[in-house]
Amino acid sequence: MAEIKKYSIITGLTHLKNIFQPTANQPRKSSNNIILNNMGHNHIEQGGERKTMNTDHEHQHETDELWKKSEQSPFISGLREGEKVADIMERLDYQRAFEKRSKVLGCSDGRCRGHRLGLPGDGILALQTDQEKCIRMLKDGGVDEVYSHANCGAATLALRNTPPEHLPIGVKTAEDLAKYHAEGVARKLGAKCGHTEVCDMSGEVHNERAIYFDGTGMANPEALPELPAGFIYSGPALGMSEERMQADIETLASIALGDHGFGNRFTKEKPLYVVISAKDEEQLEALTEIAEKAAEQFHGRVAVDSFIAK
Repeated sequence: MAEIKKYSIITGLTHLKNIFQPTANQPRKSSNNIILNNMGHNHIEQGGERKTMNTDHEHQHETDELWKKSEQSPFISGLREGEKVADIMERLDYQRAFEKRSKVLGCSDGRCRGHRLGLPGDGILALQTDQEKCIRMLKDGGVDEVYSHANCGAATLALRNTPPEHLPIGVKTAEDLAKYHAEGVARKLGAKCGHTEVCDMSGEVHNERAIYFDGTGMANPEALPELPAGFIYSGPALGMSEERMQADIETLASIALGDHGFGNRFTKEKPLYVVISAKDEEQLEALTEIAEKAAEQFHGRVAVDSFIAK
């Protein structure tokens, strides 16, 4: 596993405190402000702890049904029958999912809806150098919307690895931290910021069967209904370092293989797939190497395959 020390996350949050503080004409939103979510509705945040996600045991029936449904996906069926990702994507007319680059930054979480550039927690785990490069690339790409969401695993990880004295003022929960980070990124971009509630996500259970590791910055898996639910990871298009990308892929895989995902339903025979979409052969080779390093620790329960999105 790529070594990401605790002080790395702390450094990133300290960096946020320095460059993402509200300016005089852009005060920080209070916990009672109306925040636009990505479904076009308004919600009033009441603050405080949210109900935590139930365990896989409590969601056993729902998880079983979601797994059965995902097994019927033409994409999963094709892989089960021995087809390569490149052949399946060609057969599915994959170009529909690569028509344009999104101007929205959101979490990689597959339960969130909509075409977006995805990073775990909007990049909350990234180091200062990665964050700065990401901001520049988001600006260059004209990104004008940033969304955090409820029950964010990356924000929970960041909170868990950060001593209280290093947290921004007023941040007490993972959801507070997710919002704070997203608001900071949006402020640097001059973009709109929103927060997606559980009711506007696909559900509480992580139902991802794949990690869409996208090097083009254009992938929109929702445009291909034949594809199973999956995490969207746009690290290559947003300037993430190789070490960061490997760590992020490991984090997303751990969520899928954990209690809040399909867990032990993933086996060597039915693995979680890291699906790489690359812009050319050179990038394909580089991203494959990163993904395969990330997959090693999962002992065959994570498989890597790829195609070039021309």
